[in-house]
Amino acid sequence: MNPEVPWVARQNFLNILYKKRKEWKNLHFDFVFCYILVIFVVLILVLASFFCHYRSCCRRNARNRVKFQSDREKLREINQALEPFGFAYSMPKDIFYSLEDAWQRQFGYGRLYDDLAPAMNMLIDCEPIYFAYGGRRWLIEFWKGQYGITTGAEVGIYVDDGEDEGKDPEDIFYQSVSSKDQLPISILLYKNGKPLFQRSQNHWWLTGFVLGEFSYPGELMLEVSLSFEDLEMMGAFLEGCYRAGYREEDLHICYDTVSFCLCRPKNAPSHYCRRFCRSRIQWQNRLHCRLYGHLTKGFERTVDRLYYLMLAYPHLMRLITGAGRLAWGKRQRKYSKRYGQKKKCRKRKCKDGKEMPIECRKGRRR
Repeated sequence: MNPEVPWVARQNFLNILYKKRKEWKNLHFDFVFCYILVIFVVLILVLASFFCHYRSCCRRNARNRVKFQSDREKLREINQALEPFGFAYSMPKDIFYSLEDAWQRQFGYGRLYDDLAPAMNMLIDCEPIYFAYGGRRWLIEFWKGQYGITTGAEVGIYVDDGEDEGKDPEDIFYQSVSSKDQLPISILLYKNGKPLFQRSQNHWWLTGFVLGEFSYPGELMLEVSLSFEDLEMMGAFLEGCYRAGYREEDLHICYDTVSFCLCRPKNAPSHYCRRFCRSRIQWQNRLHCRLYGHLTKGFERTVDRLYYLMLAYPHLMRLITGAGRLAWGKRQRKYSKRYGQKKKCRKRKCKDGKEMPIECRKGRRR
């Protein structure tokens, strides 16, 4: 720099250089930020395209497997996936049904389960019939409605050995009947006058569920037929029906068999979920049914649709096994252990059966 330049002019010149340098630094920072942002966006697009290509290949391979796999192999793999939940799929009837030796048998049933049904996306009508026979108290309950992504119906038979004689029948936790106490049951489910399915079997928990069918409980009518072991048991059941609100003209009796239709339950629970809760549950169930139909629109049969979901969208299978009766397992185990089984005595005992002294307990801890 020329030394003859006045000091003020030199200071101004230095200020201009400082400002230019600062602007260049900001420009450099903006350029680096834009460069990193572009790289990040390109990386996201590459990963998204790779994921889409991978999913497309998975769907194509799944469709090919569905096309060339035999129905026997499809049914075997589907039932293997459903067996841990205590259910199976029937191709001739196109329904899910509960197994006779399902693990749910050891956990019984109580009114608490009906109260918690909306938590598992189940909007159902319940009709419990309580009666006494053979020195024991019995519960035969009927259900119909929307079970998550399925429409279905159930009939369950439970018994109490009379340990809780002073309790109200609704407050008792019943146990599932043994094989010798099972009854011949027949159910026929209608939707708006059209039959959906029919089942007949000697069972303790006869069920049927149609996958992908959306219904309101008021659209369904359940036709039930029960055959009892003798006329005395049938008479006790009829008395329970009369107490529940049924009249003689509502029941059809033929020797030891009782038949009736369940449209609206006679003793609907007063604690049932509110209208907003019901609307939210049904909105979610309808959405899941439409999603199921959209993803499997290339197939006509349920066995092909279900097998395709298992291969192409394994995480979406949780919509089927994560709501309704199929998902009732964890919650049923939890609440049956809490309310259905009596607590065991935690006091430590000696070998002779007497309660262990405190000194012995302390010695064992050491």
